[in-house]
Amino acid sequence: MRLAEIPTIERDRVFRYSPARALSLLFALLGISGGAVWLGWRGHAWLPFYVAGMLVLALLLMRRLIVARFRAGNWLARMSDTGIFIQFRSYLNYQFPADAFTVVFIPYEEIRSARRVRQRRRVPSMDGSDESSERVRTVVELELASDTAALGQALAAELAAPAPTEARWYGRTSTRYEHHPVRLKSPTCLEVEWGVVPSARAFLDGLRRYTKIEPLVEASQDYRHLQTKSRDEQEKRLLELAGAGEVIAAVTIARQLYGYDLTTARAFVDDLRSGRGRTGDPPLPPTSST
Repeated sequence: MRLAEIPTIERDRVFRYSPARALSLLFALLGISGGAVWLGWRGHAWLPFYVAGMLVLALLLMRRLIVARFRAGNWLARMSDTGIFIQFRSYLNYQFPADAFTVVFIPYEEIRSARRVRQRRRVPSMDGSDESSERVRTVVELELASDTAALGQALAAELAAPAPTEARWYGRTSTRYEHHPVRLKSPTCLEVEWGVVPSARAFLDGLRRYTKIEPLVEASQDYRHLQTKSRDEQEKRLLELAGAGEVIAAVTIARQLYGYDLTTARAFVDDLRSGRGRTGDPPLPPTSST
């Protein structure tokens, strides 16, 4: 379904990306910037002014992320009387064509079960050092009884859709955020990344009257030391990491594993995600973008 075709009924329960969090970040950065300017003025020092300038620049670069939180279409899921609407286009890519199919409707009777999964990922440092960081995210998994072939095609089309070109004061450019909150984990399992409010627990409580709710699952995966794995396993892990939204981490690991430059590593990860490359083959030549 297209976003504009979704009926908006007042009694629907809507799960959306929180504007309050964007405002908190905005005010925090503005407050720190103001404090830095005041310190610079009082102390006649240039460093606080430099810090304030960098923070203001960061705000300008993040303005799309902040604006996106206040748009009417920034929701992820809507619970209606008969089923759930799930929007699989990222709210950050709101500038993409509105005529594409970006919402799936799932009747309650087609949901066999649902569960919350807390995923922990240990990824190596971006600078190649021995340091690492842990990424934690929460997803909701819906086990479905219906045919998901059409949904799989729509998800693939959204993944491959080129970013539209936009006019800027410095020329024409295109922006695409690699944020894909919905994916088919298997032909019958839909995985939804839960970065919205109310919480995933509240969502499952609302589903409890319609389907079976499984216990919470804790999952962990270590993406360090992949050089000890086979090439097949390495590519499987990279694809898994990129599919979870950690594209930058997947590109970094590909560079560390295979010695690729940044452009080639990015093309390699993109080919894995699109299914163009075959396991063990060298990456396709980098594609150009505006």
